[in-house]
Amino acid sequence: MNLQKRFVLALALVTFGGLAASGASAATVASATFTLPAPAYWNSTLLQPGDYTLSLWRNPSGVELVYLRGEGVAATFIIPAGSEETAGHSCLKLDDFNGTYVIRELDDSQIGRSYRFGVAKAVRDMTLRSGVAPQPVSVPLSAAAGL
Repeated sequence: MNLQKRFVLALALVTFGGLAASGASAATVASATFTLPAPAYWNSTLLQPGDYTLSLWRNPSGVELVYLRGEGVAATFIIPAGSEETAGHSCLKLDDFNGTYVIRELDDSQIGRSYRFGVAKAVRDMTLRSGVAPQPVSVPLSAAAGL
């Protein structure tokens, strides 16, 4: 019985150690700041106007994430597979649906990649009701200090 407890404890420690090690090896790919001039949806998260910091992370399995902080928000977004190359300026690309802004793309010239993001169903339904074609808007990104 005592041997079983030790085995379970050892297995738990090895599993936890492996998870901690893989989490520790996740790396920041890029970091930037931006000022959002109006409320905007990023997926289903409503961001208020103000200053934000975002970090692109890649974990050992290749999954890429955006960590976003600012104006009372701390959110994580999975970057969809299938990024494209970009030679443009670092910016967020928004669609303006008659005053409702939706973040659709992140272009990062630091790493030369462009990432497209989906829109939550509730937000998509709300913007479709507006009945107007989206107008593109760009919000410039600045490289974050210290990275």
